Amino acid sequence: MVLTIEKFSASYGPVHALHGIDLRVEAGEAVCLLGSNGAGKSTLIRSLMGLGPLVSGAAHFEGRDLSVHAVEDRVRLGLAVVFEGRGILPAMSVHENLLMGGYCRSRADIAQTLEQVVALFPLLASRRNQPAGTLSGGEQQMLAIARALMSRPKMIMLDEPSMGLAPIVVEQVFEAIAEVNRRGVAILLVEQNMHMALAVAQRFYVLDRGAVVLAGTVSDGVLTSNTGQVLHEDEIESAYMGEKT
Repeated sequence: MVLTIEKFSASYGPVHALHGIDLRVEAGEAVCLLGSNGAGKSTLIRSLMGLGPLVSGAAHFEGRDLSVHAVEDRVRLGLAVVFEGRGILPAMSVHENLLMGGYCRSRADIAQTLEQVVALFPLLASRRNQPAGTLSGGEQQMLAIARALMSRPKMIMLDEPSMGLAPIVVEQVFEAIAEVNRRGVAILLVEQNMHMALAVAQRFYVLDRGAVVLAGTVSDGVLTSNTGQVLHEDEIESAYMGEKT
């Protein structure tokens, strides 16, 4: 098990953002977290990286209690994140952005990993000296994912990677996410584009108002709840819109 979350809660002052979340991600698995705006998805991601509000409950990464580790230590443990909005450094080159992702690694490790990452994203190789801010939205998202890979993570959390992208570009981004997962990196994917998220995931959770209201598996396009009920995508959508399934 790479990530285990038990009874995980978070609050912004009097506002309860997460309510007793139970969630797990197996090594090499892709799990999607679905829900509408305000469901608590991004809060969960930020909290797992040590950047969110105070929490109760437990979160363990490969058996290690995350609450005792600072943000940089969580990266060293093998946890990486691509936040909504990508967060690239626009004035720096593509190459420099990639190097920033390996800040906790040795120079020798960075050089080796850079070669592997560029092989996965060949477009970045051809634009390595170009300012990152001149890339298209889809290319910037690819760069953000590639930069996260520079720390050689065991799991990447992706927060709304399709946000603001044209449909054809979304397909390219999700193809890249699927390839990263095929190479053994576990994925926790926060996404509102339900169809694309379910296409790359093996399991799913649905959040509504800070609580898990539905969870299940994806196998050969068949969606099954944890109670054994075969589901359709519209039923999952109804769940995260707060409607009873």
